[in-house]
Amino acid sequence: MNTNHIFFISPPFYSHFTPLLVLAKSFKKLGKDVTFGCSSEFRVQVEQANLSFYEIDISKNKNVGKAEITNHPDSEKDRLDDFFESTRKGAIETLITQSKHREKDMLYKPEELILKIKKIADSLEIDLYVVDILSYGVTLGLYSLDLPFVTFCPPHPRTIPMRNEHYGVPKNWPSAIPVDQKQLEELKQVSKKTQNEFTTIFNTMIEESSSNRKQIENAFSLVSDRAILYNYFDFDSIEDAEQLPNKIFMGNCFEEESLDEEWLNKIKGKKNIILITLGTFLSNRVDVLEKLIIGSNKANQDSLLIVSAGSNAEKLNEYRSDFVIIEEFIPQKALMPYMDNVIFHGGCNTFTEALYYGKPMIILPFSSDQFNIAYDCEKRQLAEILDPNTFTEEKLLAALLKINKQDNKEIAYWSKISKDRGPDFAVNNY
Repeated sequence: MNTNHIFFISPPFYSHFTPLLVLAKSFKKLGKDVTFGCSSEFRVQVEQANLSFYEIDISKNKNVGKAEITNHPDSEKDRLDDFFESTRKGAIETLITQSKHREKDMLYKPEELILKIKKIADSLEIDLYVVDILSYGVTLGLYSLDLPFVTFCPPHPRTIPMRNEHYGVPKNWPSAIPVDQKQLEELKQVSKKTQNEFTTIFNTMIEESSSNRKQIENAFSLVSDRAILYNYFDFDSIEDAEQLPNKIFMGNCFEEESLDEEWLNKIKGKKNIILITLGTFLSNRVDVLEKLIIGSNKANQDSLLIVSAGSNAEKLNEYRSDFVIIEEFIPQKALMPYMDNVIFHGGCNTFTEALYYGKPMIILPFSSDQFNIAYDCEKRQLAEILDPNTFTEEKLLAALLKINKQDNKEIAYWSKISKDRGPDFAVNNY
């Protein structure tokens, strides 16, 4: 790798910033000069990692990991409310809503962003850029300006649609999630419309910014021609170092963390500990968290439940006890080694952390790539899948019994792969 100065451009979202920072530190270990571009809220963490910080805002939304300082303009809050309401109606309704919101979510002032990237290129000697797959405006800027970059894909690999696929339409569905074919066709049409609109914007910007770059067929499929680094597993055996872009699967992109004494005392002596988390945004579904708490308690009254509830923690006050810990924000990576079961929404970070430590899982997918992740887990017997809107206490109990009785050879196999193929592996094989 004949690159000396690498520039990371991160969205201001904790779940994407954190693995990008870990990846940046791996490049630093190789002796590379690393500059990390992000919003000012992440400056301290970047500088504590001994990386150069460059302030750049690429989104009007921000999620810095704690609900009380997650920042959204009023218009975005309205759209979030639309999203939460759609999750109550089912998977396809949720995906249709997400597709309709796509442009405002993911393409914020592309003209300004291209100028910001050009300023970086003109003022700094950068050999390689690293960009998150969901930062579409950044990818557009790098491509338009003909700058060398690598794509980092922290969600499911199918987030990058292949030819004749539609962005945001799951390739496969877990059996627990009902799929109405008429609704599915509507989703495909909405996705196709969004895809065409995005691609038209991209090609207009490409034409205005550069006469050297080719027009593209699908904005959502625009990736590096050098390499794609996946924070996932090569379940479908597509890794091929002989072809470009080089596809590298990491299995994990996080750092192990130690649990502090306060938390160690909370879990001391507990025989069965269950983690319940729906992520920062989906913790809005208090009704689902409530059902999970009640059902898990009934399944085993001696279990200790640790519930990550975001800004809705106070709404669950009545369930707090010596056996139910409910917090806005928990040290998830530090807690994970001590968990016996993990119940979650199918987010990629929690999935890779749980599999890294070989934990039995129950997944309740709501949106985005969570259906693809749930399908992968069901197919390989890595987790039990429940519909978040229709599961019953009986189904939750059956799922808990099953994951605690199942043969964990498959989990152990992928856990070893996860530990063998972290960010250091990726940067050494790029």
